[in-house]
Order: sequence, then structure tokens, then C-alpha cells
Amino acid sequence: MSHPGSPGSLGHPLAEAPPSAPQSWIGARWGRLLMIVVVVGLVVGSIATPWSEVTIEVLGSRAGSLLYQDSKVGLSVTEIDGWGWAYLLLVVPLVLLTLASVVLPGYAGRAAAVAAGAALLATSTILAGAAYHLSSAPDEGAARWAEVVRQVAPVLDRDYGSIWFGYESPGLTFAVLVVAALAAVALTSWWPGSGRIVVAAAGTLALLAGLALPWLTVYGATANELDRRNVWWPTFGTASVLTMVGTLALAALTWWAALRRSTRGRLPLLLVTVPAAFALVLAHDYLGLNPEEWQDAAERARFLAVTDDIRPAAEFAQLAPALFLAAMVLAWSAARRRARAARSPVDVTPADTGTAHTPS
Repeated sequence: MSHPGSPGSLGHPLAEAPPSAPQSWIGARWGRLLMIVVVVGLVVGSIATPWSEVTIEVLGSRAGSLLYQDSKVGLSVTEIDGWGWAYLLLVVPLVLLTLASVVLPGYAGRAAAVAAGAALLATSTILAGAAYHLSSAPDEGAARWAEVVRQVAPVLDRDYGSIWFGYESPGLTFAVLVVAALAAVALTSWWPGSGRIVVAAAGTLALLAGLALPWLTVYGATANELDRRNVWWPTFGTASVLTMVGTLALAALTWWAALRRSTRGRLPLLLVTVPAAFALVLAHDYLGLNPEEWQDAAERARFLAVTDDIRPAAEFAQLAPALFLAAMVLAWSAARRRARAARSPVDVTPADTGTAHTPS
């Protein structure tokens, strides 16, 4: 077998393109195109689902008969003043501009990426305004729940009954995911090969939100008032602390893998990261956020009923390990491409010896 630089390899064309040969058009863009397909589904979800929804359910028994009632009040994207209409006005051009940044070559693609960035900034501002407009909805829903508790709890049998409160904003959540996904696509279009950095940065932001913001709001209804208390992750005990420490360690490992240039040891690192990330994601489902598991019994006895609302920070904290795993996979893939490029044959041109040859 001839080796690069040996005389036997000079002047002979390669039988097939080396691994470092330029990728095909679709090969260089399939990841971003797939992300845009996912974004289209997220856009549909952001339009079709409520941006604010309060649910109150009463289940109990009274004089031996079963009692069940439920109430659900939701606001669609067009019912939150002008914020929803502004989102609808911008989201389609935003998707099209981001798609253009992927499919157009050269300067046109970079110009589309810049325009998509401006549209992303405007859409983010709109979503921030919508979130602020809806920020009082959970407390208003909890106040209605407290009124139901005061009216219904005294007539329910003491040993059997519950009055449940829930608040969701799936439409707004979908819209935030739309902006985050399109921002990642636009950044990688402007800065090719930066996918691992972009995803690792997104995971870091999710982790910081999980560390800094409350995970739970607990409401307690008394005969005259509604008690409200925010709860952060250390309150949920040792399992919660270990989970967050593990996520911090995973974040550090991910950034180390994303920034280092060496290709050695990547596969063992990935094989360790995969089960660790899955374990951290699943651990959040068993942390015991229910106030019955950590709230003092004497404190609960002060209230007619206690309910809770899980805040977005808890979901961000659970999402962070999945993002770090994705960044680790992208880092491994990039390192694999570099390793293949380093092993690929290169053309060698005979050196000029400087000796002149004259015709005899």
C-alpha cells in the first residue's frame, strides 16, 4: 500500500474522495433543515394551544355521594392584547429568513442570517412582553382556587376529598422553543461548525435559570387569605442537591470536550456522558416536589388546603442535561471529522531543486 508522500502515490488520482472531501449540499445542511422541520411543528403548537390555562378540579364525597366538578379557563394566542398578534405577524417571516440563511450560498446566506437575527431579537422582545402580561395569571388562578376551597371544603367529607389547581402555558412554551431553535440555526449558519458551542451555551443558560430561579410556588388557602411562597431547589433535599451538582459537573465536562482540539479519548468520554445525562434527566421525575413530602406538618395544618405550581425553572434544569448530551455528541462528531481529515491522503508536489535543464 502506498502512503502519503511516497513515490508510489504521486500522480495517481484517488479511487474515491477522501473523508476530508467537501460535503454534499444536503450533507452540509441536513441538521439545520431537520431543525427547521421541527420548528414548523413547534409553530403549529404555539398557535393551536392556549398561552395561559387555569384548571380547578374538585373531587370528594358529600353525605356518601361522589362529587366531581372541573373548571378550565384558557387564553389563546390572539387573546393576550397585541402580543399574540405581533408574534403571529413575525413568526412566518422569521422561519423563512432562517431557512434562507441555510439554503442560500455565500453573501446572500449571511445577509439572511443577519436579517433572521434582527427578527429573532424582535420576536424575543414580544415574547418577553407576553410573558410579563401573563405573569399574574398563576396568582389569579390560585386566588380563584382559594375561593373554591373556602366554599366547598366545609361541605366535603373530611376523610375523602381534594381540590386541585393547575396552571399551564403550553403555547408560550412552544413559542420560546421556536425562538431558541431558530436562534441556534441562524448562529450555526453564520458560524459554520459552531453547533456544539451553541448547544452547550443553551444548556448553560438553562442550568443557570434552574440554579437561580424558584422551582415551585406553594399556595395555602386559609379562611381569609391566600399564602404564597416560592421554593428553590435546595429545599427538596439531598437528591435535589446531588442532581444539580451532577449537572454542573456535566456542564464542565461538556465545555471541556467542546473547546479542546485533541481527538483522543472522545468515544469513552461520550460513552460515560450518555448514561450520566439520561440519569440526571430522569432524576428530576423523582425529586419529590410535592409539598406533602417536604413541608412541615404543623405548617400545613394552618391551611384549609395546599396546592403548588411548578415553575419553568424546574423544567429548564431538567432540560439542561439533555442539551449538554447533544453538545457532547456534536463535539464527538466534529472531533471524528478532524481525525479523518488528519488521516486522509494529501497530494505532494515534487520540490523544485533549482537546477536548470537546457536542451542538448
